[in-house]
Amino acid sequence: MSAAVLTRAGFTPEHVPTVIFGRHPGLGAPGGGAVPDPVFSGALEGLLAHGAHIRAHAILTGYFASAEQVRAASAFIQTAKVANPDLFVLVDPICGDGVADGTAGGLYVKRETAEAIAARLIPLADLITPNAFELAFLTGRPVTDASSAEAAARTLARPVLVTSVPDGPGRLRVMMTDAGASCSASVDRLEGVPHGTGDLLAALALVAHLRGEGGQALCDHVTKACERVIRVSLDAGSHDLVLDAMP
Repeated sequence: MSAAVLTRAGFTPEHVPTVIFGRHPGLGAPGGGAVPDPVFSGALEGLLAHGAHIRAHAILTGYFASAEQVRAASAFIQTAKVANPDLFVLVDPICGDGVADGTAGGLYVKRETAEAIAARLIPLADLITPNAFELAFLTGRPVTDASSAEAAARTLARPVLVTSVPDGPGRLRVMMTDAGASCSASVDRLEGVPHGTGDLLAALALVAHLRGEGGQALCDHVTKACERVIRVSLDAGSHDLVLDAMP
């Protein structure tokens, strides 16, 4: 998903997969499986040997199948940042969904993998894009509304773009918290949304940043773009997001 979004936006991503699935696990047994840890770390070593990190503008992390993959990604980012200090690191801490108090289950990766993301990747991030459940998990704080989401985000001491924050009956809020400022955009809560919206939003946020957007402009742009893609996908009856609808 992320690689496709970046390519459509005119960027050339170097994609290192952590899994090879035939379909999204949310649709049923996906087939395939995790990329072996040595293969994943070896691919990252190949990127370093090729100098890809020196030419890059950003690193985007997503789903990890193991804590060892997280450790390899962390080491890669640290090495890359030494050689290229201007690299922008966006961490999408994909680990769960569900009740937004962070305590009622909802992890769909192993706990050790989620904990590795929190310990090893969050401190390296220039922007973090959790959903409400993931923000609650990362901070150990309940996220039940805009106020609690902002309070939780500030404990990470990093810019945070959090999605799926409850915003009253039938509404969800996307919130950007950065240093002393915060901004947000509200959207309708839609039923039957295809899987992958978090991946879409993270990639769109990176595109917006690379194009010089920030703050309210970034928040508005990614929220409206995601809503458009979701609505077109629902109208088409698609189980997948229709990326042709990207503005």
